[in-house]
Amino acid sequence: MSLGYTLRVVVAVVAISALSGLAATVDAWAAGPTVGMVTKVENQAQVGGVAAAVGTPVHMSDTLHTGAKARLQVTFRDQTNLTLGENATIVVDRFVFDPDASVGEAALNATKGAFRLTTGRISEMRNKNIGVTTSFGALAVRGTDFWWGPIEGQFGVLLVHNSRLDVRGAECPENDRRCRCAVTLDQAGEGTDFDRDRRCPGTPYPWPQARIDAALQMTGFQVAFVPSQAIPAGVGLAAAGAGFTVSTTTNNEGPPPFTPVVPVSP
Repeated sequence: MSLGYTLRVVVAVVAISALSGLAATVDAWAAGPTVGMVTKVENQAQVGGVAAAVGTPVHMSDTLHTGAKARLQVTFRDQTNLTLGENATIVVDRFVFDPDASVGEAALNATKGAFRLTTGRISEMRNKNIGVTTSFGALAVRGTDFWWGPIEGQFGVLLVHNSRLDVRGAECPENDRRCRCAVTLDQAGEGTDFDRDRRCPGTPYPWPQARIDAALQMTGFQVAFVPSQAIPAGVGLAAAGAGFTVSTTTNNEGPPPFTPVVPVSP
């Protein structure tokens, strides 16, 4: 083999390697900023069309999707936890967390299935805009732990822990006294149901414990996770960043178990 031929082969290999690296860089750039990562997954789930596994990065504009009997938990840069139940789809439209400027923005678009959202440090920012949009309404988050999804033949929203969640109908009809365009949940265990026809939230009321249990089970993992299966919320998130629509207020390390509020008789 001649020296000239060998050199041409080496140059070709280097060129191919350089192009491959450039392609990977372009793909990463096209995917948008990294805003979080998968911290738990059960059965078939996808992030941006790629099979989800613990450690899979999540970018702004990624679509999160779960299949039958699947669960997916994403932890964002600020320790916000988003858990999808089975056959659910959510798009991360925007997520910005800048503690130095005290700015936080999150915009999610939930098009299918149930989810649970527990906000992290983003709810502590002075300038924050956290929201989740759905086909039935919009949720404005001040910082909280709440659940959304189909239950008992309709869609509902449950406030899991004391905070504040504003719920607004997507297509509030004018001059319809039977429809409340917006309601506020501010007590743990309180929820609202959406009218399928008018697409507006009903009067908030304490959900029965059996209904609460059924709702939270939809976004609960069925198997116990050991350290090798799930990574701590903060690991590997230093390089992450950006978005969603729903409103809530509180700072939680992760989704804690629900503690029912027992009313005290006067």
